[in-house]
Amino acid sequence: MLVLLPVFFLNSCEKPFESEQEGILKLAMTVDQQGDLKSILNDSTIFRNHYLIVSVINENGEMVMNDERLDLYNFGGQWITKEIQLKVGVYELTKFLVIDPLGNVLYASPIEGSSKSYLVNDPLPIQFEIMKNQITAVVPEVLAVLGEPPEEFGYLTFSYSIVVPLDFFIGVSIEYPNTMAPILLTDAKLTVKVDSLWWHTFDLEPIINKITIRDGFKSYLLIIEKEGYNTVKLRLSREELARTSPEEPLLVSLTSDYIHVLVLQPGPEEGKDAMINRNEPDKNFGDHIFFEAINNQPWISTNIDYPLMSRSLIQWDLNQLPKSAIIQKAIMTLYYPDIWVEPVTNDSVKDIYWGWMDSTEIPDRHPYAVLQRIISPWEEYGVTWNTQPETTEEGQVFVPMKYYIMETNCVNCFAPPVSEEIDVTSLLTNASGTAGYGMLFKLVKEEYPQWFRFTSSDFKEPKLWPKLEIYYTLPY
Repeated sequence: MLVLLPVFFLNSCEKPFESEQEGILKLAMTVDQQGDLKSILNDSTIFRNHYLIVSVINENGEMVMNDERLDLYNFGGQWITKEIQLKVGVYELTKFLVIDPLGNVLYASPIEGSSKSYLVNDPLPIQFEIMKNQITAVVPEVLAVLGEPPEEFGYLTFSYSIVVPLDFFIGVSIEYPNTMAPILLTDAKLTVKVDSLWWHTFDLEPIINKITIRDGFKSYLLIIEKEGYNTVKLRLSREELARTSPEEPLLVSLTSDYIHVLVLQPGPEEGKDAMINRNEPDKNFGDHIFFEAINNQPWISTNIDYPLMSRSLIQWDLNQLPKSAIIQKAIMTLYYPDIWVEPVTNDSVKDIYWGWMDSTEIPDRHPYAVLQRIISPWEEYGVTWNTQPETTEEGQVFVPMKYYIMETNCVNCFAPPVSEEIDVTSLLTNASGTAGYGMLFKLVKEEYPQWFRFTSSDFKEPKLWPKLEIYYTLPY
């Protein structure tokens, strides 16, 4: 008994997991070319545009495939269907008809107990088992329908419904207050319902998902659910769903009553940031008023306000975050020095390099900086170029330069945006516990002249100090 009990519990634990696995069902039929069957095919030996109508139930008696239409393909004289993915388990094939393009039933697999069932070795229902990562082939025997009534085969009628699919595209994001693009997609569950006539639940991935549903209804109820967030219900017309595309999907935002926000915008006393300079590798710049990543050519200037090459470091006080907090999103806002920001009107803009870029790609025509996670301790008034801490590329965030080119005759008339909102979630949600050491800001291509300059926590105007907004949830 003591030996058997652990085995029982082990099997009990493994069963739900196993049921989530999938295998493959392949239906097939062999056509006998002799006698009456040959006349059924007329002068053709291929089932061009002929279909199967199939019904399948699971071991609980629930309908898994309900009069679904499947294309037939000729493979070495045997007619087969595409591979059908089903969850691991035991099933029964309860209907198997072959129809032509006009809807005429040509062949039928008889049901047990019908007057035609004695003609085949294995009448319906046919039981089969789907096993993990294996192909299960089911090949029912069919009889030609030569004008006999459906009752001869065990069917009340040779009726069927041809399932016509409708595709639409959907993405789900989490709505955070006071934040701008980019939109970060998330996973969720989607249930599509047509009253009590039809429904199905889909697992949505954090991408633009292509969803295939049954067509033929005027409207559909979409229910989007994610644990910890408010459920969204949308009733959309068939035309609204059909108009979606990968480029213009249906975008749904989820909100939560349990999202908290921590806003950090420390000044000179509490803020921890510093600049390091390759031109003066042993000098500390803990009170530098700029948060910058710069490379200048030697002939431009050697003044510290225009260094040859500089990087910047910043560390946020994450001790203000509850220890059990689960970070959902983090936005860092960096501000341009106000003395450089010029007024911009639509009439004065000649060209705009501005907008949210893909942070995983670096187009050659755009200068880029990068924020990397620091993985070793450092001191604001001790760090230098030669003693700068280690960093990792894991979760790094690229920052494109955004600026306006003014339509005037003056030289170097550039007006950047007032601020940059940068999604730094990946820099604060690592598993190694090093997120608290902060971030390093540097150029992606330090061998080329480039210029990124924002204000630091030592800048004169408090409203321009770097700001971090952390959106988080707490365990229930």
